[in-house]
Amino acid sequence: MNKFVFGILLLSMMLFSGCKTLEPHPETTLPLTIPENFSIDIGGSKTIENWWLSFDSIELNALIKDALDNNFDLKTLKTKLNQARARVEKENASFFPDLGFSFGGQKKRTEVKNDSSSDSTHDYSHSWDSYLTSSYTADVWGEASDRKQAQVSTLLSIEQDLRESTLTLATQIAEIWIDIVAARNKKSILNNQIKINKTLLKLQTLRFVNGKANALDVSQQREALAEASSQVPLLEMQERLLLNNLAFLSGKTTIAVIEMNTKTLPEPVPLPSTGIPSDLLKNRPDIQAAKMRLFSSKWEVAAARADLLPSFKLSAQALFSNGELDLMFHNWVATLAASIAGPIFDGGFRRAEVKRARAVAEEQLNLYAKTIATAIFEVEDSLVSIQKQSDYVKLLDEELELTRLTLKDASIQYQNGQSSYLPYLIAWSSIERLERQLVGERATIIKNQIKLYGALGLKPIE
Repeated sequence: MNKFVFGILLLSMMLFSGCKTLEPHPETTLPLTIPENFSIDIGGSKTIENWWLSFDSIELNALIKDALDNNFDLKTLKTKLNQARARVEKENASFFPDLGFSFGGQKKRTEVKNDSSSDSTHDYSHSWDSYLTSSYTADVWGEASDRKQAQVSTLLSIEQDLRESTLTLATQIAEIWIDIVAARNKKSILNNQIKINKTLLKLQTLRFVNGKANALDVSQQREALAEASSQVPLLEMQERLLLNNLAFLSGKTTIAVIEMNTKTLPEPVPLPSTGIPSDLLKNRPDIQAAKMRLFSSKWEVAAARADLLPSFKLSAQALFSNGELDLMFHNWVATLAASIAGPIFDGGFRRAEVKRARAVAEEQLNLYAKTIATAIFEVEDSLVSIQKQSDYVKLLDEELELTRLTLKDASIQYQNGQSSYLPYLIAWSSIERLERQLVGERATIIKNQIKLYGALGLKPIE
């Protein structure tokens, strides 16, 4: 009878082993509609993956490489990746039987005295024992497989998180580099404008001495010089703060090690081909990471459901024991056992875990949909920004040319005594403002293009 029951248990384990009836369905119905095309076609060329190489700047390439090697967040993500790999290894261990041992011995001394007048007698005895134990729980309902797949999906999501952070860091470094170059360019223009204002002040002072200008003209020019000079500390502060941020992102604690000498804005990078919105699902690492987290949550649901069902366990034990060490392994007992166990009443604990896992999966589904929607609108925002910013810069260029014509006419009228110095000064101040503003607006165009590359999820340097 005992052999019959044991055989039934082993047969059940073999029949049910490998059943995957509780695997999650891979299909996912998204709670959103992905548009067929983006609303703006910028007519970009073939996509360039390592787009920053298009700037043809050894300096920028070195800054990005340094940041990718030393950034604190990337290093942290790499350690999380190692943790996730270790968790997968731990789940793999559940597919193998465990084997353990113990070894011990004891010495026993017994003192016997029959009466008060007799001497005591002593009895000594030794015993040695050793155990080998092994157990194996069959993955009948796929619970161990489900938990392993959940950890594998988590590992893949962290890999995509690392890729996303790498891409984001590259775009951040490039944007900061552009801002620093723009600040230095503005400062160069401003220094030249201050120099011209100083020359104009000397000329106005000389004209005042010769009676060809009044005190108001001199005061107005002095005011224009002071206004231009007051902008210098702001640009220096902006540059210093940007350098601090660049050093921090590069894993540094001082800007002294940052080598950056570029002072002229580069040409804009070639515009990429945007493709269609559905391309983002395979190109954007953050979307891939959200998808993997969704899969992980689905596998956790399957594992929680499997935990409701009975488990099948096979165990074996060998006991070695004897009073003499050299004879211990000649005296042994071996035991082989199979068992089936399952919950009868747990207060609803396991079913509550299933509900919790399903709620987490629903949360991850909505986060996945949100990530897709965010990616689509990031591309749309970049396309709108590139188009409208380019139109804005073109109009500013036209305004600058017209202001220069106004300055020329105001200069002629002032020299001929047909107008005061104020129209000339207003036109000159507008030119100063527009020249500096155009540097910043052109830098914005380049940064918008950089944002577009980041929004498309193009592959960074490995």
